[in-house]
Amino acid sequence: MSWVLFYLLAALHPVAFVAIAWTCNTWKLRFMLWALLPLPAIWYCWDYYAIKNEHAQMCAAEGGLKVLIQPEKVDRIRLLGVQLRDASRSLQSDFYPRLQAVEALAGKYDGTDGRGQPYVEYSSVPNPRAGEKLPHPPWKEPEFVVSEARVIEHLDPLVYEISVHEVHTPYRSTVTETLLSKQGKVYAKYSEIVHWWAGIRYPDAVPTWRCPERKLSPPKDLPNAPKEQWHYPESATDQLVKLILK
Repeated sequence: MSWVLFYLLAALHPVAFVAIAWTCNTWKLRFMLWALLPLPAIWYCWDYYAIKNEHAQMCAAEGGLKVLIQPEKVDRIRLLGVQLRDASRSLQSDFYPRLQAVEALAGKYDGTDGRGQPYVEYSSVPNPRAGEKLPHPPWKEPEFVVSEARVIEHLDPLVYEISVHEVHTPYRSTVTETLLSKQGKVYAKYSEIVHWWAGIRYPDAVPTWRCPERKLSPPKDLPNAPKEQWHYPESATDQLVKLILK
């Protein structure tokens, strides 16, 4: 239903209330008809609360990071599929030297399935321009930079892998699972759950619930920090990578 039509029908309720008061001769009839006025809205919106309750239950049971088997500590990770290959350089840069190498599909995510692309390895090498000034943060060249991709001829089956799987449920929800696995065994997963109610369609959105919430928040140890120090929660990939680092 359009949001304009919804609010138009809601605005007619006071009109109907007054009309019942003027046309009915007895208070008993008036009260009976007044009690019936909200029934169409209740009938139309009942699943709003059902979906919201389903979301709360799913989030409590499945949302966020779940460690199923404690993985061993290593210094290499493989990102499977096209959705994650753009994260390879940033992971290597952010977690070096604890993370020595990141394997991912070659190229950048372009909407295709990456078929035919080889897996490549990213590692960190000394930066010949280390310490030089930059006109933007971090204001100077880092000590290490991510090397050019090197094609991997044979994939080691003993390397931990991170992959993304999206499931659309019949109850107007989407579950995106980011998995940490090795040789087909899942060690940990991070589940992002989204539910939506399509009863009222606003111009650009419908009522939506998401968990874990991805919104700016102050550091845990500085709850009164200024907005400039607020940050978004760590990504699913970052949290899974931290499980394997020494």
